[in-house]
Amino acid sequence: MELSEKEKENIMRFQQIQQQLHMLLLQKQNIQTQIAEIENALKELKKSKKGEKAYEVIGNIMVKKEKEELIKSLESKKEILNLRISTIEKQVEKLQKTATELQRELSKNIK
Repeated sequence: MELSEKEKENIMRFQQIQQQLHMLLLQKQNIQTQIAEIENALKELKKSKKGEKAYEVIGNIMVKKEKEELIKSLESKKEILNLRISTIEKQVEKLQKTATELQRELSKNIK
């Protein structure tokens, strides 16, 4: 059975979508790991005594900062990462919907 040009294009598009989904899921996993690290750091910072200094790694150096300042910074980073996850999840949802539609169309045409 010979595939039409449209079917070939749909197959290639489906494969591209699968690759995009894979990359997005890897990004999401990476961000979730970063969030877990931030949550652990926050937990440890909150255990420390009030007014105690802590260190933040910036590039290749460690900078001494106030505990409260570090907590605010980490919570801000966590919020940004959560927004990125939300965006990725929306992209994944949209791509999965498109992939499902393409798959349906391809299987219908192949039968």
